[in-house]
Amino acid sequence: MGYIFLISGGAVSWSSKKQTSITLLSTEAEYMAAAAAMKEAIWLRTFLTELNFSETHPITLRIDNQSAILLAKTPCFIREKLEEGEISVEYVPTNEQVADILTKPLVREKHSHFVEGMGLLL
Repeated sequence: MGYIFLISGGAVSWSSKKQTSITLLSTEAEYMAAAAAMKEAIWLRTFLTELNFSETHPITLRIDNQSAILLAKTPCFIREKLEEGEISVEYVPTNEQVADILTKPLVREKHSHFVEGMGLLL
């Protein structure tokens, strides 16, 4: 699982690690990754608030699995944060999921595209 958080087009926080739980469906795996990213999003918001960079808009989690998005909207911790306006979720096609650079082998062109998406230079 992996996630990347960008501020002003540059990566400021990222993680890539093997999930500790075994899942039977990609939906479950994506949902677990979204939950981990949501925790980081909340921590980042708190940290930035302490630095006087308050943000009133929800932090958007870009998820490339529509079933995981639907699951996020069911009663649970992620749904609470959605309803409180701390996060939002949106679908992003797999070929645009920048965090895949942390979790999958990629062809050179896709790797370069995702490096650029992280705000890094080659």
